[in-house]
Amino acid sequence: MDSKAQSGCPVAGIDIKELMSREFAACPYPKLAELQGEAPVHQVGDKPWYLVTRHDECLRVLMDPEHFSSEHDDFGPALKAIGITPTPDQVERMQALGGNRSNMVDVIPHRDPPVHTRQRKVIIKAVTARFRRWEEFIEEQSARLLARFEGRTEIDLIAEAAAPLPIAVIADILGIPDDYLPKIKQWSDDSSQTSGRYASDEDWMALAKAMSEQRAMFASEVRKRLADPSDDLIGRIAAMTQEPVDEATGEGPLDFDEGVELLTLAMLGGNETTTQLIGAAMFYLATEPGLLDRVRTQPDIIPGIVEESLRLTAPVFTMMRFCKQDAEIGGVPIPAGSIVSVCFNQANRDPKVFPDPDTFVAERTNTRRHLSFGQGIHVCPGAQLARLETRIWIARLAERVKHMELAGPDAVRYDLASLAVRGMTSLRVRYELFDKQSGQLGEAA
Repeated sequence: MDSKAQSGCPVAGIDIKELMSREFAACPYPKLAELQGEAPVHQVGDKPWYLVTRHDECLRVLMDPEHFSSEHDDFGPALKAIGITPTPDQVERMQALGGNRSNMVDVIPHRDPPVHTRQRKVIIKAVTARFRRWEEFIEEQSARLLARFEGRTEIDLIAEAAAPLPIAVIADILGIPDDYLPKIKQWSDDSSQTSGRYASDEDWMALAKAMSEQRAMFASEVRKRLADPSDDLIGRIAAMTQEPVDEATGEGPLDFDEGVELLTLAMLGGNETTTQLIGAAMFYLATEPGLLDRVRTQPDIIPGIVEESLRLTAPVFTMMRFCKQDAEIGGVPIPAGSIVSVCFNQANRDPKVFPDPDTFVAERTNTRRHLSFGQGIHVCPGAQLARLETRIWIARLAERVKHMELAGPDAVRYDLASLAVRGMTSLRVRYELFDKQSGQLGEAA
């Protein structure tokens, strides 16, 4: 890939419009691998935007919040220069709909310490408080979803397994009323439409509407918990808005609006990333010869399948950081005021860390070095829950499904792919079930 030096940094030989397109996001690896082979960092045209594609350099960014900030309010001028912010007219119309900001700008992914530290403690405590309870619930939901396989020989694993399982789990953790469950997937899709690509006017308005509806729902539920306390996450957040000032730290209670934003983060992050992890694992079980058989004979391989699926298909494709002061990555100067994109998926395919990086190898000894859940202070607080959901689903699927394969050349779709989130929207497979009575292979019946 041709590139020229500019201010000491190679320039990516990818047109910015191509880089921000769905077509590129659906199949990004060949071109990003060329960049990775050239240099650890590339500038995107003449924009204040730098792509980091090598593992160690990505890790360096993630582990250095002093130079590379997550405070989203600082991103504005650089994002505007790149061209991925709404116009003033769009902002005005988004405000009228009740949602004028990017998704969750005031909470964990977009905050630095000390605010980040305080908010993160809230989420981690809630997710880990009843971990055994979640395991039982995942088992129950997996059995319910596998019942949908009966009487059929083809199914869309995203629509009928990978999406509904984490939605059910996060709704149970939060305490979301059943009436809202059909809305969660649509809210998640609409909330991600403007990330990592040039968004349309329709996309910005859909984001604003989704934000408004989610906030209204959580605000209403928090108020209900203030009147009638509960032990779910909404109830815990509600209680934290009433706590006295901490004498040791001087911290006051959780702000009501801050609590609503944290709940929105937990709902969206708790379902979409897990959907993509489960979908990736299902893709490899359908395409890697003998892998599903090995799950039955070697169940201890399941964690390796989960981690290798994470390595090859990170749920979050790239994540931005704001360079607060002049810095250097891999010998490349990064000027203050720039945006740095950590390319998780390409870092996970760095041949210096992962030999034969494009090949699925469930027995890799260093797979956990992948960056798919981040590193440092922003490592995903729900990572262990996502792993648990995927491990249980794989185990239960293998008990019931004898064989599965992709259902034709268009079986895998990436209709919502972007440089931020490259996720499957459809994964159709053909399959055979074990006969329930005899335990022998039989057609789904």
